[in-house]
Amino acid sequence: MDETSINPIKYVVIGLLILAIFLGLIFLPLMAGKAQTGNTSAVKTSKTSFSDSIGANTLCSAGLGDCAQAEQRASQPAPSLLSGLFGGGSSGPNFDPVISVVNVKGQTAVYRIINGQKHSIPTTEIFYSYGFELDIVQDITQAELNQYPLARLFIVEDAKEEENPTIYYLTESGMIRPVLNDKVFYSYGDRKEDVIAINQKEFNYYPRNQFIYVERPKLNRDIYQITGGVKRYVTPVAVKRLNLQESEIAPVNQIEFDEYPEGESIIF
Repeated sequence: MDETSINPIKYVVIGLLILAIFLGLIFLPLMAGKAQTGNTSAVKTSKTSFSDSIGANTLCSAGLGDCAQAEQRASQPAPSLLSGLFGGGSSGPNFDPVISVVNVKGQTAVYRIINGQKHSIPTTEIFYSYGFELDIVQDITQAELNQYPLARLFIVEDAKEEENPTIYYLTESGMIRPVLNDKVFYSYGDRKEDVIAINQKEFNYYPRNQFIYVERPKLNRDIYQITGGVKRYVTPVAVKRLNLQESEIAPVNQIEFDEYPEGESIIF
């Protein structure tokens, strides 16, 4: 057999390999392009669904859209970003962190929630003097309201720009008494960040606390009148003549009591 003869099978195989490479170069880019187009469509669909959901919920809230459709869309799985923006449980009422106006159903008292404290608005006239309207009042349960401590320390709004505005203490019976100085203020364990501002109209509503006694375990309390920054002992005869009620007399600690200079006693 002649060693130089040509083997046709070898050339057939080589030809098929060349054809396969050629076809691969033609069709692979086309398939990749289709896959990329498909992924882009999926992203567009996801974005459209998200936008439609937000739009439907907005119209529903305004009373203009199909709320059933909005609820259906809201129930569909959403991108994980939504859980960060709108999701998550809340252990308490979702009120403005600075100020909210609330009411417990069935009760007449309306409260301002200010910096984590509650403060009852005394009258309807004072309510409107703050520029409030009834539609801003939010419902709250008694249990939720009980979580907030009472606001006890006030300044008048007009005095906020002063360097050292007078701070007032609201007594248990609804009277106000000026805090003499920082020594007295801190002796009660109070904090300046707990002081809230009230307007002049509300400030004028509260009666002034004129009569005090030192809070200590003592059956026979000595009663003093504080006027003009001076304390004056009120004798039992004078107490009877003045017809003082228990709600008109407020307790003070020893430090505050000692800060008042003593004046002449009220004998009769």
